[in-house]
Amino acid sequence: MRRLIPFAVVALFLCCWLFPTAIASNCRPLPPPFSGYSFISPRILDPRLPGANLYIDFDALEAYYKQKGNIQVKDNLEEWEERFCGVPELRDIGIVVYQSSISELEQLRSAMKSRSVSLGYQLEDNTFARYLRRNKCEETVTYLIFAKECEPYVIQHKPWEKPRAIYDVMQKLISKGLRDFRKTKSHYIKLRYAYQIIRLAHYSKQYEQVLKLYDALMPQIDNDPSLIEYWIMGHRAGALQALGRNAEAAYLFSRIFENCPSKRETAYRSFRIKNDEEWKQCLVLCQSDRERAVLYAIRANMPDSKLLVEMKNIYTLDPTSPFLELLLIQEMKKLERQLLGLGFNDKRARNKAYYNIPGPDAGARVVGLQQFVTQVLAEGLMPDESLWRLANGYLYLIAGNYVDARKALQEAHRVNTDKLLKEQLEVFDLVLKISSYQTVTDSMENEVGYIREYDPLYYKYEDFTNFTDDKLAQLFRQQGYPGKAFLMNYSLGSLRPNPQPEIMDELIAICLDTNRTRLEDQLVMQGDSTFLNQLLDMRATYLMGQFQFEAALETLKKMDRVEWDNFGLFNPFVERLNDCVKCRLPDTVTVINKGELLERLLDMEYRAKAATERSDWLYYQLGLALYNMSYFSYSWRAMDYYRSGASLSVENLKNGDGVVPDPRFPFGNREQFDCSRARYYFERARIVTTDPNLAARATFMAAKCERNEYYVNRWRADAKQTFDNFELLLQNYPDTEFFLQAIQECKYLQAYATR
Repeated sequence: MRRLIPFAVVALFLCCWLFPTAIASNCRPLPPPFSGYSFISPRILDPRLPGANLYIDFDALEAYYKQKGNIQVKDNLEEWEERFCGVPELRDIGIVVYQSSISELEQLRSAMKSRSVSLGYQLEDNTFARYLRRNKCEETVTYLIFAKECEPYVIQHKPWEKPRAIYDVMQKLISKGLRDFRKTKSHYIKLRYAYQIIRLAHYSKQYEQVLKLYDALMPQIDNDPSLIEYWIMGHRAGALQALGRNAEAAYLFSRIFENCPSKRETAYRSFRIKNDEEWKQCLVLCQSDRERAVLYAIRANMPDSKLLVEMKNIYTLDPTSPFLELLLIQEMKKLERQLLGLGFNDKRARNKAYYNIPGPDAGARVVGLQQFVTQVLAEGLMPDESLWRLANGYLYLIAGNYVDARKALQEAHRVNTDKLLKEQLEVFDLVLKISSYQTVTDSMENEVGYIREYDPLYYKYEDFTNFTDDKLAQLFRQQGYPGKAFLMNYSLGSLRPNPQPEIMDELIAICLDTNRTRLEDQLVMQGDSTFLNQLLDMRATYLMGQFQFEAALETLKKMDRVEWDNFGLFNPFVERLNDCVKCRLPDTVTVINKGELLERLLDMEYRAKAATERSDWLYYQLGLALYNMSYFSYSWRAMDYYRSGASLSVENLKNGDGVVPDPRFPFGNREQFDCSRARYYFERARIVTTDPNLAARATFMAAKCERNEYYVNRWRADAKQTFDNFELLLQNYPDTEFFLQAIQECKYLQAYATR
């Protein structure tokens, strides 16, 4: 048997290796976030409206309910306090009801019977315990002991516990509770016993018994209205639902939803109607139009509901229903997400691809809601028209009807008396103002600049930044201002990976303008000055990449010469047999700034063409500098700002223009792949030189340019790698000192020579 164990282990390993567990489908990258605008404030909503947190997704509402704490515990304690005339302190009631142990409560009961027995350390100074003792409220304490005995069986059971044994104990507690119920005189305590008994029956899955207990116990109780009745109703509804009587259960859950805040969310999540027949049965059970309206309100919040349809149903039954305002705000928020700023949202295509926003029916929905709001305002049946007037104006704005939006918002200002709605109206006014800009003028730019700098609502509502920027970016693009359009959405640094001449030229002109608008100042100012020098360096770097060295130098001369060192120091004249992008320069090498480098290159080119001295060496040095400033060598930063190793992948080369798509950069990343000018200078050096060793060096460097040209174009179907310069090197310069060194150090040359 022992001999089989190693084989079993090996077999298990092979199974796991050959048939690995599939990766879960949820290990996929998350989609990009939705990008839109929202200006509806939680302040327009009364958080005390029934189910407000269930209908409207506001962070402020969540904070409000968290601040309220556990509403079930709070309501329960407040009812205890009310029943005892507010004499005991609420905190002390909580200690006795929720924190006291059975032994402490039994000691309290003993203390009622004998003055010689103390209340115990925990309850000695407790105002509720002292009240119960003083008034000999033995029934109350006996009930609290029973509730503590029930407590372990109405929470989640541990997985190792046997349900049958637990249910037997729960049945014994039900019997004990029934005995205590019959002995109790206080109808309020009887009600609480009924709750504990019925809850035990529900949690032990004795659903028929729940209904029998309810029918037997509740008629015996004559008490003032209590939240415990709704708690009991919830267990009755749960039993009905478990027995398949969905319509009756749903009706009871709707009653709890409307009338019992502490169980409202539970009732909402338990509400379940499977088909139209059950829905009709549920409507028949309702005692009034108001109750039927609540049913429609609950259904309205289901995932596939048509909000406008349900709002009309509610309005027909109960025009004053508080749920109408909740649903109005909910639908406004959905339409705002779908349509606001749709014409200029630069993430519109992404929203459509990942979230199908806007949906195909968004336009029809906003028109339908506008018509309904108009009907409600015309009939005047709602208690307060302020919110509806505000909604009317905003819906016009969302739909892009700015003329009617302005009129409707002015009317909303006229009728509004609510301070909270006043701010919301002012926010919508500002949204309307920004949305309405149609022409680029100095006055418009000055107004926007003032809003961005001083308007408190602009800072209070964070979406104003993106909303304003996106609107102006579109307007600037349409009217021929690509530079300002760019800066509305991006920082200047985002332009560096692929500088655009028209953008740079416009921004340079703005920086040089002594009569800028307030908005232009905000766009180009950095501290006490503009970013003119950064633009000039970018323009010069772009021109260097185009091999326009004279124009690049003239551009740099527009800034003070003393500023040139701030934009990098370089020395692209160091020879290396093998390419090394990240290699540091030797400490003995002198570095120069970009302007000085351009001056040197232009001087070398002039002298090489004049042939007044060693043109061969000058051409070689020019070729070496250009090669080393390309994508493939260490001094690439002289002619570029950003380089990625992934740029040479076949997929990234297929555009054929040297621009690699990159989601981080608006115009992609332009790489300095072009080695043609460097190759030209190396070939000129080889042709004019009489020095075989220099000719070998120039030919070797030209071969590297030839190789790089293939790398960059290998994605083309007709791409073919050539070795013309390696062949020249082998045929003409095999005896040179340089060749003997190169054949030892360059693996490419070794491979070609020994093929």
